[in-house]
Amino acid sequence: MLLKVFFLLAALSISVSIVFQQEAIGILTALTFMLIGAYFSKPRFKKNPKL
Repeated sequence: MLLKVFFLLAALSISVSIVFQQEAIGILTALTFMLIGAYFSKPRFKKNPKL
């Protein structure tokens, strides 16, 4: 769910930045949102997983 929210924010930030002619800022903001979403959505494993 969190991944979808951050990717939605990334898509919205690109479209808003294009309207205001700030494409570079929009791309950097979108990449930041995507990296945050990917970081928080990665699976958390125990220290000693049973195989």
